[in-house]
Amino acid sequence: MSRADLAALVGINVQSVGALERGDNYPSLDLAFRICEVFDLPVEAVFSRTEFSAMSAELYPRRAIRVDETHSPQPSSTTEEAQ
Repeated sequence: MSRADLAALVGINVQSVGALERGDNYPSLDLAFRICEVFDLPVEAVFSRTEFSAMSAELYPRRAIRVDETHSPQPSSTTEEAQ
Protein backbone atom coordinates (compact mmCIF):
# COMPACT_ATOMS: atom_id res chain seq x y z
CA MET A 1 0.00 0.00 0.00
CA SER A 2 1.36 3.40 -0.89
CA ARG A 3 1.39 6.47 1.34
CA ALA A 4 -1.14 8.04 -1.01
CA ASP A 5 -3.46 5.04 -0.63
CA LEU A 6 -3.27 5.14 3.15
CA ALA A 7 -3.74 8.92 3.22
CA ALA A 8 -6.88 8.64 1.08
CA LEU A 9 -8.32 5.84 3.21
CA VAL A 10 -7.88 7.70 6.52
CA GLY A 11 -8.56 11.23 5.24
CA ILE A 12 -5.17 12.92 5.64
CA ASN A 13 -2.55 14.19 3.19
CA VAL A 14 0.42 12.18 1.99
CA GLN A 15 2.93 14.41 3.82
CA SER A 16 1.17 13.63 7.10
CA VAL A 17 1.64 9.91 6.52
CA GLY A 18 5.37 10.49 5.98
CA ALA A 19 5.59 12.58 9.16
CA LEU A 20 3.90 9.79 11.13
CA GLU A 21 6.30 7.19 9.71
CA ARG A 22 9.34 9.30 10.65
CA GLY A 23 7.97 10.03 14.11
CA ASP A 24 7.87 13.78 13.43
CA ASN A 25 4.17 13.89 14.32
CA TYR A 26 1.92 11.73 16.45
CA PRO A 27 -1.63 10.81 15.45
CA SER A 28 -4.72 11.79 17.37
CA LEU A 29 -6.50 8.87 18.98
CA ASP A 30 -9.16 9.05 16.27
CA LEU A 31 -6.55 8.93 13.49
CA ALA A 32 -4.71 6.08 15.19
CA PHE A 33 -7.93 4.06 15.26
CA ARG A 34 -8.64 4.83 11.58
CA ILE A 35 -5.15 3.69 10.58
CA CYS A 36 -5.55 0.50 12.61
CA GLU A 37 -8.91 -0.20 10.96
CA VAL A 38 -7.27 -0.04 7.53
CA PHE A 39 -4.80 -2.76 8.51
CA ASP A 40 -7.28 -4.65 10.75
CA LEU A 41 -4.79 -4.54 13.63
CA PRO A 42 -5.04 -3.45 17.28
CA VAL A 43 -3.50 -0.11 18.22
CA GLU A 44 -0.65 -1.73 20.17
CA ALA A 45 0.42 -3.63 17.03
CA VAL A 46 0.79 -0.41 15.05
CA PHE A 47 1.81 2.24 17.59
CA SER A 48 4.21 2.13 20.51
CA ARG A 49 6.02 4.53 22.83
CA THR A 50 9.23 2.69 21.98
CA GLU A 51 10.58 2.00 18.52
CA PHE A 52 9.73 -1.35 16.99
CA SER A 53 12.61 -3.54 15.86
CA ALA A 54 12.89 -4.21 12.15
CA MET A 55 10.61 -7.03 11.09
CA SER A 56 13.37 -8.44 8.89
CA ALA A 57 15.58 -8.84 11.99
CA GLU A 58 12.89 -10.99 13.58
CA LEU A 59 12.17 -12.99 10.44
CA TYR A 60 15.80 -13.50 9.44
CA PRO A 61 17.94 -13.49 12.60
CA ARG A 62 21.67 -13.31 12.00
CA ARG A 63 23.74 -16.28 12.90
CA ALA A 64 26.43 -15.69 15.47
CA ILE A 65 29.62 -14.69 13.72
CA ARG A 66 32.76 -16.30 15.11
CA VAL A 67 35.60 -13.89 15.36
CA ASP A 68 39.09 -15.32 15.21
CA GLU A 69 40.66 -14.43 18.54
CA THR A 70 43.92 -13.45 16.83
CA HIS A 71 42.04 -10.73 14.94
CA SER A 72 39.84 -9.44 17.74
CA PRO A 73 40.56 -5.89 18.91
CA GLN A 74 42.63 -5.58 22.06
CA PRO A 75 41.23 -3.42 24.87
CA SER A 76 42.90 -0.06 25.04
CA SER A 77 44.44 1.05 28.30
CA THR A 78 42.78 3.86 30.17
CA THR A 79 44.42 6.59 32.16
CA GLU A 80 43.55 4.82 35.41
CA GLU A 81 45.19 1.58 34.25
CA ALA A 82 48.36 3.41 33.24
CA GLN A 83 48.83 4.91 36.73
